This record gives sequence, structure tokens and C-alpha cells, in this order.
Amino acid sequence: MADITVTADLPAAPAAPTRPRSLDETRAMARNRFKERLQQGEKIGECDCHSKSAAVPASAQGAGPTARVAGVRFLDSGRTYYVDPRHHTVDVGDWVVVESSRGKEAGRVIIAPEQVLLSMLQGDLRPILRRLDDDDVGKMERLKREAASAIKVFGAKIRERRLPMKPISADYNFDGSHLVLNFATTDRVDCRDLAKELAAVFKCRVELRQVGPRDEARLLGGLGRCGRTLCCSSWLPVYPEISMNMAKTQDLPLNPGKVSGVCGRLLCCLSYENEQYRQMKAVMPRLGQTIETPSGPGMVVAMQVLKELVTVRLAADNTEVVMSSVDLGLRKPEPPPPVTAFEPKAPLVSEEQGADGGDESAAEGQSAPTTGSKRRRRRGRSSGKRRTDSPPV
Repeated sequence: MADITVTADLPAAPAAPTRPRSLDETRAMARNRFKERLQQGEKIGECDCHSKSAAVPASAQGAGPTARVAGVRFLDSGRTYYVDPRHHTVDVGDWVVVESSRGKEAGRVIIAPEQVLLSMLQGDLRPILRRLDDDDVGKMERLKREAASAIKVFGAKIRERRLPMKPISADYNFDGSHLVLNFATTDRVDCRDLAKELAAVFKCRVELRQVGPRDEARLLGGLGRCGRTLCCSSWLPVYPEISMNMAKTQDLPLNPGKVSGVCGRLLCCLSYENEQYRQMKAVMPRLGQTIETPSGPGMVVAMQVLKELVTVRLAADNTEVVMSSVDLGLRKPEPPPPVTAFEPKAPLVSEEQGADGGDESAAEGQSAPTTGSKRRRRRGRSSGKRRTDSPPV
């Protein structure tokens, strides 16, 4: 008969945070942290898409037709979409099924239902079909773990057929009836036979979707030049329009290799401060321009646009002076901050009041003011008599 050992369950000690051993492990940890925050409905970035202020109430706007909408964010997108909750009672953090252009998809409610103007909405208002219960959410977690094995099978089938394709990611829908396999390739590939074979393996509908370099970086994640998680994989909902003129406006090197991201395209962050640079350069002098300064004429040799500082080489003594835009008269000085009203303290006790009140306070058992007692003692040591206001004869 086999021995059976029974052990008591002890509370597990909190696991110490493990440090990543490689760059790939660091990227994987960053992706997992972002996905956990996205699933829990936490705020990502500094936008207002998590608050009700994103859906402006109709009471704050003019008259017009209104609708009751809720903000939903899907798994593969950081953008917030407004949907019609119908008769369903949903709250922030609930999982719901929405009829989208790609079929039935699961999303998380980010903004609670609110009345808004129809003129503020773009596109068709899709309805919420139903809420997902705990069993559905548990099934989604299980399918997310199975997606890791699906991408391995996808890569093995690609190698068997010797296709010029790079597997990127695999995503199941909320009920496992639809599997999307993302891949990247430089050539046009006929993968219809591969899709049929994969559908027979996974026993569901399989969609092979080709993605570009930007979407590849968004799905895989990683670290940018700044050392932080890529904006497209963490908080950026839509790719901004970027051009080489933005790098020129910000005085950056025009070498594409120095202003490109991990995707090989221009950095998305070039658009973040481009408008500020453009507005400041409209009033700031140009490099090499001769301007008048309070110290005399000089030539501009350097500029710090965001700090509004200009380095001028004076023509009189050939020295370089750093001046602000206010000193050069390019911008009006900011008004001083408002000064709070002065609140006077309690009035000090005069010598006569201290001398008269000393006897009363002594009679009542209270101490006399410290200032008056020190002055009286000091006078007593010096002359022993009370000084009069009359001048000496």
C-alpha cells in the first residue's frame, strides 16, 4: 500500500520581482504589463478617453438629437469606440459582445453609458448584443493561452510549405470560433491552401491577415530609442501623419536612420511637439540673422526653441550672450501671479498696556507679555528709573 503524505497549505510568501535576463524578456514583460492594464480598464497615457468627459453630455451642448452610448475598447485596439447599450445595464470594466464590421467581437466598457449628441459621433452606432459572464471571461483567458501554441503551429506549417512569411501573432475571438493569424511578408503570397489546412487543424474559422511594418511593431511590442515601451503598443490609438518636414522643423538630423523607429518608419513622436516648434519658429529669429538686442546688434548663432532662448554674438566685442524672447521683445512678458491679500496679525501690546496689564495679569494668576517684561527688566538694569520723553537740560 502506497504511503500518502498530507501537507498543510501554508500561505505563500510574496514572490520577489525577477529581473529580465535579456532584451526579449524585457519586451515580453512590458507587453504583459500593458495587456494587464488594458484588460483591467486602467488609464493608459494622459488622454481623457477613460473618463466621462470624453463623451460630452447633451446638456452641455446645443439642442439636437441625442443618443445613449457607451465607450468600448477592443482587445486589438487602443482606440475607444462608442456603441449603443440598448436595454443592457453595463458599467465600466464589464466585458460585452459588440456587432462590429468584422463580426462579433468582445470589448471592455471604458466609458459608462451617457447621453451625447448624434452630431458628435462618427460612423454607424453598433449595438451591444450581450454581456459576458464569468465563464465567458474564463474561456477568453484560456483561449489567450492557447494562442501561444497556435502561433507555433502556424510557424511550423509555414516552414513545411517553404513560404516567405513571418508569423507575428494569433488572436482568438471571445468564443473560439474565429482565429486570426497575423503575418508579415515582402512578397505577395497565395495562402488559401494554408488557411484551409489550418482550419482543419484548429477546428474553427481561420483568417490569415497580412500586416505592415507599423502593425508588426505594435503587435510584437518592444522598446524605442527613448528606452520606453513603444507608443503604438502601449497607448497610441491611431498612427499620426508624419513627414520628413517635421524633423526639419525640429532641427533634427535628416538622416532617415536616425529618425526612424524599430518598424523602419519615421518616429511617431515627431508629431508630438511639431506644432509647438512651428508656432515658436514663426516668431523666433533664424540662425545667422542679424538682430537688435539691448546690448547692441548681433548675429544669432544658436537657439533653444522650447526654452525660448537665443544665443547672440554681439558685433561690438564679439562675445556670445544668451537672451530670452522677452528680452529681445519677441514675446510679451507673462503677467505676475496674483498676490494674496495680507492678513495682519494680532496687534502687539504697547509698553503702557503691558505695564498696566501686568498688575491685572498677576492678580489673575497669568504671566505678563514677554516683550514688556524684558523691556522693563532692561530699563531697570540700566537706570533703575523710568525714562521720560523730555530732552536733557
